[in-house]
Amino acid sequence: MGEVVGELGPARASRGVKFRYFNPRASRAYIAGEFNNWRAADCEMHRHPCGVWEVVVPLGEGAHEYKFVVDGEWTRDPHNPCMMLNEHGTVNSVVEVAPDGEVRTPAPQGEASGFGRFRAVTSPDWARDAVIYEVFPRVFSEDGTLEGVTRRIPQIADLGATCVWLMPIHDIGRDGRKGSLGSPYAIYDYLSIHPSLGTDADLYELVRTAHHHGLRVIMDFVANHSARDCPLTVTHPEWYRRDAHGNIQCAGFGWDDVVAFDYSSAALRDYMIGVMRHYVEKFDIDGYRCDVAALVPTDFWRAARRVLKSVKPDVLLLAESHEPAHNAAAFDVTYEETLPKILAQVLSGALPAKAVRDMIENDRRSFPMGSLRLRYLENHDQLRAVRALGRRGYEVAATLLFTLDGIPLIYNGQEIGEEERPSLFDPFKIRWQAGDPVVSAMYRELCRMRRETPALRRGSLTFLDVSRDDAALAFYREHGSSRVLVVLNFAGDVVRARLAAPGGRLPGVDRDAVYSLDALRGPASPCPPNVRGGDLASLELTLEPYGAKVLAVKDAN
Repeated sequence: MGEVVGELGPARASRGVKFRYFNPRASRAYIAGEFNNWRAADCEMHRHPCGVWEVVVPLGEGAHEYKFVVDGEWTRDPHNPCMMLNEHGTVNSVVEVAPDGEVRTPAPQGEASGFGRFRAVTSPDWARDAVIYEVFPRVFSEDGTLEGVTRRIPQIADLGATCVWLMPIHDIGRDGRKGSLGSPYAIYDYLSIHPSLGTDADLYELVRTAHHHGLRVIMDFVANHSARDCPLTVTHPEWYRRDAHGNIQCAGFGWDDVVAFDYSSAALRDYMIGVMRHYVEKFDIDGYRCDVAALVPTDFWRAARRVLKSVKPDVLLLAESHEPAHNAAAFDVTYEETLPKILAQVLSGALPAKAVRDMIENDRRSFPMGSLRLRYLENHDQLRAVRALGRRGYEVAATLLFTLDGIPLIYNGQEIGEEERPSLFDPFKIRWQAGDPVVSAMYRELCRMRRETPALRRGSLTFLDVSRDDAALAFYREHGSSRVLVVLNFAGDVVRARLAAPGGRLPGVDRDAVYSLDALRGPASPCPPNVRGGDLASLELTLEPYGAKVLAVKDAN
């Protein structure tokens, strides 16, 4: 019996994936999942005399959710540790099929807790390779229009970005307006484009041009609140929250130019999902960045996801939130919002470099397996990175951003070293002509390096122990035959650091094989030209002040 139980769980078979389930008392058993639209009685399992039920299901590459239906009762696979939350408040089992047909059921980390015990929702494949470029349309060009954004699409593509995020482009409310122009997040009309930005035709041309240059386009979506004078406050006052006196309620947080929606209204939910669907269907946009997503019920986002994926399966939903539940239930990507603050303290000496590792490893334990995170040095809510981090540490910080896992973000003007943060409320223009060509070249090179190195886009992330972890950070990334070692110095002094890998070896490295270390970024010397695999895990490297070494680990023969 022990041998039988040991063979349970999904496994590769010649005609697909073999599923086995042990229950000698059951009279009938089926498997149902996304592959058959969850039809309970479509895929019957065969019973062996020993009480094992078995079926082979032809499944293609990707992640597949499923459950067993045993004598009418739905149950997850008890011998598969990989699970996802479902909309019914229970869990589904998940099997992953690799491009080569290998079957995987990744288990959570031993120290995982909460949502860390589950698998994240499946993100569109293109997101794994993405570099997102955030555009504030009215500050982006001298004319401050969508046409002005379209004119610079070739430059964005040449930089190496793969996706454009448009901040809100709708008409802005006038009641309680902040500054002379108002916040773009105080939406007056969700189905309009601000007259100063252009027309429907301009948005259509922007998206068409971006797609022609290989760029995706996502739009900001503000679901939590509208402008105080939004027409919906008159036509549908029941869609808004009320204070103790029965008045429509401001959204809080000092946002006195906006009022908060009440998502107990089914009609409001239908309207908002209809708005999201409108821009995908009419303009062919590729997804949404969802503003303050944590202030809107997760079950709304799950419903929106289901509708949008039915319209465009590879649509992207990015949450402005740091909530593990969002990766588990509704969003392809969530913000990782603490990196800029930690880097500022590391570069000032207030925190050791190891604080970056600690933050990421803590997140791993609490976020679902495979969670995709948006990482940034700055955005429209942050100080400019040059100001916050200082020029001396700027390059090493940018190198970290583009060598970590997740999706790196560039905020318009960041790539030229712009120091002034655009106002959300008053006139501002990015000073493109005054940009720093050295900074531009750096970002272009970082984008190129990431694009050409699969390990940096899709690879595992293993942190290494460092003898000088007060100043230095080291990690290793591996994806197939692509292997990269990254060592960074966040101090203003030369650092001699010895590395140590967990368990004394690096994933995907043969201890007895010989490897070369080729510099993708930073000087290769004094790295030895050839290194045994067993020695790679204990290298000693010298790093210049604020220096960065990004080394491709290649077979020497």
